[in-house]
Amino acid sequence: MRKFTFIWSVQNYSYCWHGECEDLESPTFFAEMMQQTSWNLHLYPRGNGDPDFISLFLKRCDNCNGPEKIALNFELSILDANGRDLESDKIELNDLEFQKSASYGLSDFFERPENNLVGRAFTSDILRVRCTMWIGEGEIDKEALSYAKTRIRIEKISFINTIESFATIILNLKKTFNVTHVSKHALNLSGNVYIRSEPGSEDEVMVEIFLDSQNAHLITCQIYILNSSGKEIECGKIDTRNDLCRKSTMSTPINFEMRNLLDQKHEYLPNDKLTLRCECTLSNGIEFQRIEDTFYDLHLTPLLKQRIRDTKFAPCTSEPKSVSDDLRCLYKDQILSDIRLETKSKIFHAHKSVLCARSPVFTSMLTTNIKDKLMDCIEVEDLEDSTIDQFLLFLYTDILEGLQWESAMKLYYSAYKYQVQRLKDFCTSFLITGLNKRNIGDLLILADKHQDSDLKTAVEKFICMRDKQIFCTDEWECFMETHSEIALKTMYFYLKNGRD
Repeated sequence: MRKFTFIWSVQNYSYCWHGECEDLESPTFFAEMMQQTSWNLHLYPRGNGDPDFISLFLKRCDNCNGPEKIALNFELSILDANGRDLESDKIELNDLEFQKSASYGLSDFFERPENNLVGRAFTSDILRVRCTMWIGEGEIDKEALSYAKTRIRIEKISFINTIESFATIILNLKKTFNVTHVSKHALNLSGNVYIRSEPGSEDEVMVEIFLDSQNAHLITCQIYILNSSGKEIECGKIDTRNDLCRKSTMSTPINFEMRNLLDQKHEYLPNDKLTLRCECTLSNGIEFQRIEDTFYDLHLTPLLKQRIRDTKFAPCTSEPKSVSDDLRCLYKDQILSDIRLETKSKIFHAHKSVLCARSPVFTSMLTTNIKDKLMDCIEVEDLEDSTIDQFLLFLYTDILEGLQWESAMKLYYSAYKYQVQRLKDFCTSFLITGLNKRNIGDLLILADKHQDSDLKTAVEKFICMRDKQIFCTDEWECFMETHSEIALKTMYFYLKNGRD
């Protein structure tokens, strides 16, 4: 039997710009033992017909040498960071033959995760695939192995935008900005900042960013507000790496409503100026792709295979990781996990020691009568998949990523339920910062339900500062009808402590 293996690593995989039915082609590899033929792998990051799957195909080059037709078997695999199979499908072409330019593979090869940034298949944002081809049966009499690498080029652009005379800015009037670019690609990055004002809604500060380029794609944007002391506070984030469609325009409100900025103008509007820093990440093609190593006659040197594997899949030590990074990998890669948390639709693997270290509730659950029961599963059917994932990630890393109003409300409940005070404090601070007349009812209910006096007082003080703007709204009238007791207590607080 003659055997040829091709292993292909795609670095910065989450920045692949390819849309549905658009492929990323591997470097061409020459398989001398496969009758002098040349081949490529064709990867479809967003599927070839079904966007829920990553598609992978083996294609014979149309201009290759060798016979017009060749019959062989092959196996396609996705590997983890240690070179182990995560997904593998063997395709036997006993009755089929590869003509020149013919391709075979699977459209539904690997289920595309909701988040390309996590999971064992995407450690360090690298996707690793393997194609093993063979002709014949029995003992291997000829074997070769080839490694290839493709790196997606990414570029970060950071710039400051300052809006003068913010307190008197005209609503819905867009302030345009342009970013000068110094690279040879001459990318045209521009945008607008304006106050979006709509009937029945709080005025919001909007940021729009445009990229005018045929060769580059706008992938992420992070927005920070600079306060009076120059400190940066993250106030907006757009990340399209998991989206099906690429966009040339990004638009998002910052997490501070206009009224909140004006109320805290000494902090956020020094000299009546709003200063924002935007950090955009672009994907602009392939930085490089090449065949890096090829090893022939492996059937004669069996020990060499293991040495090659140990070298090629050795952990990268060029960039030291923090404890937080290591613990994130421990959770995401499910290394030596010993406990499962089950929602209604998904299973999450974790470590008892981490849960106990971060939550007294988990400590009690997992250590009480430990001789009588060895718990290996905790049901959390009252929590959504995304909430439990964020919750566990915080327990491991002490970091909250992509926090939004709805997710903060749900994480607050998780923190309360499992007595994770630090997470509760994070969520409380975020929710108070995002207070407006439309969501005060939600926070009053939350504070009342969990007997959180600090949160309740913060909401009541917010109301006292705005009185008629709150009490004269349809939202408050509806709140009084559905939660009359809480509304009564709040109005009593206002009458007792409100401003004249």
